[in-house]
Formats: sequence, C-alpha cells, structure tokens
Amino acid sequence: MSPFKSVLAVGLSGLVLSIGISAQAQQATSRLAKYSKVDRTVRLAEVGGNLSGVTYNYDTDTYFMVQNNTGKIFEYDKEFKHLRTIVMTNLKDDDQEGIVYLGNEEFAVSSETNIVLIFKIAAGQTVVDGNTARTDVQQLSLPAPRKDNKGLEGVCFTKRGGAGAGMFYAVQEHKPKRIFRFERPLDKADKASQKMSVSEPFDAERILKHRMSDLSDCVFDDVTNHLVLLSHESSALMELDVNGKVVNTLPIPKVADQYEGVTIGAEGELILVSEPNILVIMK
Repeated sequence: MSPFKSVLAVGLSGLVLSIGISAQAQQATSRLAKYSKVDRTVRLAEVGGNLSGVTYNYDTDTYFMVQNNTGKIFEYDKEFKHLRTIVMTNLKDDDQEGIVYLGNEEFAVSSETNIVLIFKIAAGQTVVDGNTARTDVQQLSLPAPRKDNKGLEGVCFTKRGGAGAGMFYAVQEHKPKRIFRFERPLDKADKASQKMSVSEPFDAERILKHRMSDLSDCVFDDVTNHLVLLSHESSALMELDVNGKVVNTLPIPKVADQYEGVTIGAEGELILVSEPNILVIMK
C-alpha cells in the first residue's frame, strides 16, 4: 500500500471510529434517543375520564395518577392493577393537572391557577385534606397565568440543586408557554413566588417555536440531568439540558387522543397518560 493510501485508510478509519463514538455519546446522554415505539396501551376503567398526570413512587414501586376536576388520585401497581383511590378534600382549586413524587410519602400537585400543593399520602390513606391552613399542607404560588385555563399543566422535581431540599420545574400550558424553576423551601410555610426566587431559566416561547404548540407536563431525568417536556397538541416530547439547549425530540405515536402526563417508569420506560383514561408505555 502506498503511503498516501495508508494515511487515507487510517484517516477514514479514524472518521468511522469518531462517528461511532459520537453516536454512542449521544445515546448515553439523551433519554429520548432510547425510545422508538409504543410497547402497549392500557385503559384504566377506574378513572373514567380526565386523566391528567402520572408519577412513579420509587419507595412503593407503584404509580400515582391525578384526575382533573375531581380531586382524585389513583394508585396502580407495576402491572397497572388498581390499588386504591385517594380523594382530596377542601381544595381551593380542584383543577389539578400534574403530580410528582418527592420522596418520604410526599407529593406535589399542580393546578391551573399556578398553585403547587405539597402533602403526604401515607400507606392505606384514602382521604387527603387539602386545606392549606393545615401545617401538613404547603401551598407554593407561582406568577398567575394571563389567561383562564391556560395555567400550570405539569410539575416535576429533582433532588439536585437548591439549598439541599431539591428543585422544582413547572410548565404553563400556553399564552404564553412558560417554564418555571424554583427551589423547594426548607420550611413548611406557604410561599408566594416572591419568597421562592422563581425564575424562568430559558425562553420557552423561543425554544418551542414551530416545535411544540403547548406544554402539558414535564419530568426531570436525574440520569442525564435533563428536563423532558410533553406537548399534547404536538404529540411530542422534547429533551432539554439545564441551559435550555434542545438535546432531542421524540414524536409520540397517536395511539391515544390527548397526552397529558409523563413519567419515567421503574425500568426506564416512558409512561404517558392521555385523556380520557389511556395509559401508554414506550420501552
């Protein structure tokens, strides 16, 4: 082999190796790169309608789902067998849209008035008093939405960041689309947005333009340190790093009518919920 051909061969080999490493690196750093098709769908008869949010409880190895306009939360096992229904009472706003598990039996639920409630659901409990005058219920108030019924659709959480209590992200549906970030308070007192240093770490309208026409939920992936957004109007997921850079997008097959909630399951699968009462699993 001539010296020129030898150098060319080594160069091409290095290029192929580089491309392979680059592809592997993207696979390792992108959550959405791992999914391509729907594994199965499940109709949750107990919900009936208005299924709006889902979260995985890693302590009980079960899923909790919230129903809009009823104050009801449903718990299911990993095979999606219904375990119990929890009724929330004394709510100022029963337009719940998103739910996230925080650990130690604590959950956060978001509502359209841009309120996030934090409370406990103990084993076997079937009624939760949502009265914010109670010391075991905390209300976090974000900037009010400009349009009725265009407020918070989803809330998600990571134990990373903040002053040690973790960090919330919350997504506002539309007009305008907004992504809020705020530390979880160290105390249990109710907080207005001015007391929580609420920020918008990136311009959601600019980032999502021509990509997502609304926001319906989010989940924070601690494995990649990325934020995953869901749009029901666009039937798509989008993955962002903490600086707002788009890492990946994933169209969701339209096997359900209206995707409203997303979480990462026990085995790394994507669990989506859709109105009226459909659960979609992507592996």
